[in-house]
Amino acid sequence: MATGMPPVKYSLIQLQGGLDLVTPTLSLPPGIARTAVNFEVAITGGYTRIAGYERFDGRPNPSDAVYNAITVASVSGLAVGDTITNLAATSSAVIIAINGTSVIYTKAVSVFTASEGIYVGGVLKTTVTSLGATAAISSSLSSQYTYLAAEAYRSDIGAVPGSGSILGVAYYNGNVYAWRNNAGATAMAIYKSTTSGWTLVPLGYEMAFDTGTNQLYEGNTIVGQTSGATATITRVVLSSGTWAAHTAAGYLKFASVTGTFQAGENLRIGATTYAHATATQAAITLNPSGRVEVAIDNINGTTRIYGADGVNYGFEFDGTTYVRIRTGMTTDTPTHVAVHKSHLFFSFGASVQFSGIADPYSWSPIVGAGEIALNAAVTAFLVQPGDQSTGAMAIYSDDNTSILYGSSSANFQLVSYNIGTGAKAYSCQNINVSYSFDDRGVMNMATTLNFGNFDSAALTLNLRPFIADRRDRSTASGVNREKGQYRIFFNDGYGLYVTLANGSFMGAMPVQFPNPVACMSEGQRADGAETAFFGSTNGFVYRLDAGTSFDGFEIAANMTLVFNAIGSPRLLKRFRKASLEITGTSYADFYFSYDLAYATTDIGQAAQTLYASSLVSSYWDTSYWDFFVWDDRTLAPSEVEVNGTGENIALKIASNSPYFEPFTINSAILHYTPRRGLR
Repeated sequence: MATGMPPVKYSLIQLQGGLDLVTPTLSLPPGIARTAVNFEVAITGGYTRIAGYERFDGRPNPSDAVYNAITVASVSGLAVGDTITNLAATSSAVIIAINGTSVIYTKAVSVFTASEGIYVGGVLKTTVTSLGATAAISSSLSSQYTYLAAEAYRSDIGAVPGSGSILGVAYYNGNVYAWRNNAGATAMAIYKSTTSGWTLVPLGYEMAFDTGTNQLYEGNTIVGQTSGATATITRVVLSSGTWAAHTAAGYLKFASVTGTFQAGENLRIGATTYAHATATQAAITLNPSGRVEVAIDNINGTTRIYGADGVNYGFEFDGTTYVRIRTGMTTDTPTHVAVHKSHLFFSFGASVQFSGIADPYSWSPIVGAGEIALNAAVTAFLVQPGDQSTGAMAIYSDDNTSILYGSSSANFQLVSYNIGTGAKAYSCQNINVSYSFDDRGVMNMATTLNFGNFDSAALTLNLRPFIADRRDRSTASGVNREKGQYRIFFNDGYGLYVTLANGSFMGAMPVQFPNPVACMSEGQRADGAETAFFGSTNGFVYRLDAGTSFDGFEIAANMTLVFNAIGSPRLLKRFRKASLEITGTSYADFYFSYDLAYATTDIGQAAQTLYASSLVSSYWDTSYWDFFVWDDRTLAPSEVEVNGTGENIALKIASNSPYFEPFTINSAILHYTPRRGLR
């Protein structure tokens, strides 16, 4: 028999498009976010709670930690943090948790066996009764134990020695190099990641020479004819002249020197004079507080790090040998660096200098070096996508973009590309095309060509309030090609993850780190996987997209979707239920809530229940919070209660934990019954 009750209807919300802060509500699709932090637009659709980051110094990564368990006769003599061993000390581990008679441990060396004694500090404490844990380990507990295991490894990892912020970081040949001021901030030093932590890189010595008559090579051991000093050459820097004409002049690099060379003495190998010393050797030191920018590329047959920091000579570095590069500028402290068409480029304010082709040490026009003058200080170089015959390089200032065409000083041509649109320093990256951060937001070459210097050229037009607060705060940028993301970071701890698919903008969402990104570097590991590192203001270097936490701290993530009227903004709906489709690879939990009818106080709203979460309603009143658990499946609909009447609804989702791997909320299905129109 007909009841006359309207049927329950269903409305699908596909979460896509990212954050929008400015478009009118009724002009937006229902899957757009109105507020968001620490979610990202997934390239396959949906919004993903971001991955974490963890400290790094070359020792084992916390996120690689695993735990094991044994059951013991008694736990009364054991405590979390104890190092346990067997009698012979051939097996050992660190306790991270005790659950009943189960001992959970990590940092295992070898294995324990049933019935053997467990010792702490050489004192027998208990006996193994069985391997594994008698207490059930749920998915939730497992994620917590994994986190505790990571914490045990995290405590071993230290900051880069010295003081102040990390000033530069480079991932090169599988190692991470970091620049930081020394303890007294009187000089800058370079450290290398190793299996025992950060190790100081000795910068060695250099000595000027001239009248080179016989060519010197790396590995040659020279002797001062007068002083008797000896040194093995680690790099020969030829600045001018030629060996054939007996006019070679430049610098010799040494890792160490025995004795002291004298100015003017002959430099010999055996009884043959090869050159003359024009000064004694000098230890290389670096002025403090530069901002190190690097370009890792191959100029003359070997891939090396080339860099500039604004307070020292430009440099070449191969992980062992540090070479100061002299261009001849009166103030020879370049700020930005690039390698293009086998030339090394440095910027000095509005002057662009480039080396001889395939020779980063020679800066004379005779060998093809030269200068290009701009009308404003250079903020960035970015080599454009293309092969050796078609590639070009963008040269940015704060308000203008120019393109350098050609392959050498014989045909270099600088063309103005866009007047009024430029790039902030350290913000330029390539994915499918070039991306940068300008006063208007995130730009790419195509949009600036099509829309010029108007706000509409910005991909992040709909995030104008967020951009306006951070126009002069950008510090670093990077890309994640697997996720199709351009990332820009700011000095207040915020960043912006911009997702792109085949050149199309899919959306952007902010992130907020407790450790601001001061500089960053990315690369490819030996196994082909992407990796990225950033240096922060506290002196630590962190591995990005790693682990379940912000270096041990909770990842506080939340988002609120736009108010959704389901196509009828003047029709009341009785909301009854919702189903969220969530995907992931491990246990996670999240909070769910909603606001009805623009969160008006004119209708009855359910009382809000407080949970340990940083999420706070953006309106005066909201409906209740409830807590949901997602467990054990890689794809799961989570049925959530929704109860109330209004013309629209805004769904709210949050997560606040250091335990969970990223999870993606793909869509939501609303169950509702149409009611009367608004009067």
